Amino acid sequence: MILPLDRLRHIWNNRRSRIVISALLLGAFCGVTNLTLPLEDLFIAARTKLRHEKASGRIVIVKIDDRSLEALHDNDVNPGLDARVVDNLMRAGASEVYFNRTYPFSPRTAGAAKFIEALERYPGRVYLGAAMQTGWRKATLSRVPAREFREHAGLVSLAVASHPLNMSFSFPYTSKSTLGTVHSLAAALADRTEETEGVFRGDFALDHTTIPTISYIDVLNGRVGAKQVAGRKIVIGLTASSSEVHPLPLGEFAPSVFFHVIAAETLIGQKPIALGWIPTYLVVALMMATGIGRGRSFKPLRLAGYAVILFVSPIMLDRYGIELMVLPATVMAVYATFRARTLDKINDVSETNAASGLPSLQALRGMGERSSGLLVALKIRNYSGIIRSFEGAVEADLATEIQRRIRISEPDVAVYHEGGMFVWISNLTDIVELFENLEGLHRIVQNGIIIAGTEVDVGFNCGVDSELQNTIANRLANAMQSAEEAVRSDELVCHHDGAKGEVQWEISLLASLDRAIDNGEVWVAFQPKLDLLTNKVIGAEALARWSHPERGPISPEKFIGIAEEYHRIERITRFVLDKAVRAAASYVRDGHDFSVSVNISAQLLRNPRLPRMILEALAAHDLAPAHLILEITETDRLDRSAKTVQMMEELVAAGLRISIDDFGTGNATIDYLRYLPAAEVKIDKSFIREIDSNPGDHLLVQSIIEMAHSLGRQVVAEGVETAEALMLLRSLQCDQVQGYYVGRPVPFRDFTKHLPEKSVRTAG
Repeated sequence: MILPLDRLRHIWNNRRSRIVISALLLGAFCGVTNLTLPLEDLFIAARTKLRHEKASGRIVIVKIDDRSLEALHDNDVNPGLDARVVDNLMRAGASEVYFNRTYPFSPRTAGAAKFIEALERYPGRVYLGAAMQTGWRKATLSRVPAREFREHAGLVSLAVASHPLNMSFSFPYTSKSTLGTVHSLAAALADRTEETEGVFRGDFALDHTTIPTISYIDVLNGRVGAKQVAGRKIVIGLTASSSEVHPLPLGEFAPSVFFHVIAAETLIGQKPIALGWIPTYLVVALMMATGIGRGRSFKPLRLAGYAVILFVSPIMLDRYGIELMVLPATVMAVYATFRARTLDKINDVSETNAASGLPSLQALRGMGERSSGLLVALKIRNYSGIIRSFEGAVEADLATEIQRRIRISEPDVAVYHEGGMFVWISNLTDIVELFENLEGLHRIVQNGIIIAGTEVDVGFNCGVDSELQNTIANRLANAMQSAEEAVRSDELVCHHDGAKGEVQWEISLLASLDRAIDNGEVWVAFQPKLDLLTNKVIGAEALARWSHPERGPISPEKFIGIAEEYHRIERITRFVLDKAVRAAASYVRDGHDFSVSVNISAQLLRNPRLPRMILEALAAHDLAPAHLILEITETDRLDRSAKTVQMMEELVAAGLRISIDDFGTGNATIDYLRYLPAAEVKIDKSFIREIDSNPGDHLLVQSIIEMAHSLGRQVVAEGVETAEALMLLRSLQCDQVQGYYVGRPVPFRDFTKHLPEKSVRTAG
């Protein structure tokens, strides 16, 4: 049954689902293409070293060794000598004799007649080899003995397939020859002549030194007894130093005759069963799919399960002749485990407040679409002042004390922290009871909080959201907005009511936005970007600012968020774009190499008018596209439709550069680098703020820089506020930085006036 399209889209939009899908595809690709076969052979060879098998003794090798050739004063034996050897072996009770050679002699060769007579004396008990010029998988055995030899002798295939790097060898049960189908030497020796097709891997756990051997010269001179050969199958093969040798997997070199006997010993007693890679792939796929959830990938029990399936099981089954290929499943498991672990770490970082150690508001947003319970946002009015009044890092101590007091009446509640805002979902269900509880909390906090041995006065206001039908993200925004309103109205608690004041205030703000743009209340500030290689300011980020005549400065997050929510962001973007391009063009005309960055909401990427709006602004002020960078903001709203990506590619094709803003927070993480055509990433200031004192932030920033550079992206660090942070980022080879230490957002006239000073200042 085909799932609905929206269900498939939902699955693909889930990053953990994408990890599972990509891991499954990677494992299947490795299995189908045999990409991991060399490593598989190496693992199988290593497993064989854990076993030590001895030869059955049913097969004896007659070695044409150096001693035999020295005694014969020749570099090979001839058919006449072979005739005497066959006679002596048969008289001693050998059941069959096999020649591990193609027997290239002509019937007119000296001694050939005697050898033919010997073959006539033992019809069907002597076998000669057949071989080919190329690999046996597709070729036909073309090197066969002369017809006179074949009339009374059998024929066996000497074909062998060497695996990559000689880590293993496979043998056919039968081979095609110019004379028809021929059983392999190994199959004939093991009496596996019922098998007509297929191949098997030799079991090189067999110690080849335990195979019984006799020197050719001893057999020729009659120094062989019935005890040595009676009832056994004999293989005559060249083992002299001049013979062709091959490396045993993870072992020494040995003549080819030993390989055929090892293959025969593999078949004796049981037929090898090769299950291939699919069984382990399916089992591991099931384990992986059920263990990709957050925090599950490195569970000891799951890792132990992987070890049993991928390592213990193959070793145990090897003893019963059952071969499992595990590398495709191993690659899949390792890929999925470490991708999931990386995602866990990124989520942990983004969902944990670095300063306090408490869960961040991002963790609250990620807990689900709906929640039961009243949502409370507590805002400390003098939070920044308290932090600044202490020399050491006291933010964790302050957060701990606030959390402890919140939990006096609700011990099990989870408290989320971001800046001066503390949020929790109350266990209380009655709004009146919650208000009374918050009043009690206020009285407790009024008594003062001891931080670093000093009593601190803490003032706070609260916002409450009770609209349980809304999503967590929506309720959180409402509660925080209500807390801000409580601060402005000097009330302890402000209860959000979507049908009344909050919405009216937002609509009022939205209605005055256009007028504010027209009368100059909204203006554009420019914050410099410093190139760490040249130590020069090479660009700036254009930022919208609103100075309200009654309310004073309005937070950009506030009015831009409202503009996005009510689909009015295009007007602000057009205004900022025009001012930014105008300023950059004037600076470029003065001979400066300068680029300006403009924030582009993810919402606008779905607007087909966007490219035209940008190109018109560039044309109006005669600025080349290369001097404009588009910073994609609100990445948590960015979808992955082909239309959105196509829009970005169209902008890049026009000569513009794309930058991923706030990298590391929300959805702006590693996954975005895989498909967004971005030339630049901006590390969010939350990771830069304490980079010189927090090892976790330092390591994360270093990893982001190295990863981005490996993918050909430039890296900009936001929020640089100290010389130490700047020096550290320079040592990490960050490309550019911006922040209060380099320069605050200012009007362009002030920006150009103080630009040289900023460059000199950062040199130290």
